[in-house]
Amino acid sequence: MVEPSASFSSGDARDRRDLEGMYSRFAWKWAVLAHTAGRVLAQGRQLPSDFLRDLKCARTMMESGCHGLCEVAAGLCDLEIKLLPALLRVSEGEAHCMRELVGKAMNGTIRQDDMDLSPLKPVLVDWSVPKICFR
Repeated sequence: MVEPSASFSSGDARDRRDLEGMYSRFAWKWAVLAHTAGRVLAQGRQLPSDFLRDLKCARTMMESGCHGLCEVAAGLCDLEIKLLPALLRVSEGEAHCMRELVGKAMNGTIRQDDMDLSPLKPVLVDWSVPKICFR
C-alpha cells in the first residue's frame, strides 16, 4: 500500500506551499480590512451597508475551502472598495494607512504588530461560519 504523502510530487508540495502563502496573504488582507473597519467605527462613523456581513462572508469563503483564489481575491477587493469612501470621510491619512497595510499584507511583509486587532472584538462578535462546503 502506498502512503498518501508518498503520492505527492515535489511540484505538488510547492503548489501547496504557494496556495497556502496566497491564502495567508488574503487572511492578512482580511485582518487589515477588519482593523480598518474598527478604526472607522472608533471615529464615530458608520460603515457601509452590509459591510460587516460581507466581511464575515469573506472569512467564511477562505475558511471553507470551497472558493478559488480568484473568488476570494475579488471578494476582498470589493470589500476594500466598499470601505474606502467611509474611510475617506474619516481622513485621507486613514485611507493611506489602509492602502499601505493592504500592500504589506499582499506582498507578505506585514507583521502582527503593524496593527492592533483588539478593538475588533466588539465589532465582530459573531465568528460563526454560516455554511460549510463538502466536496
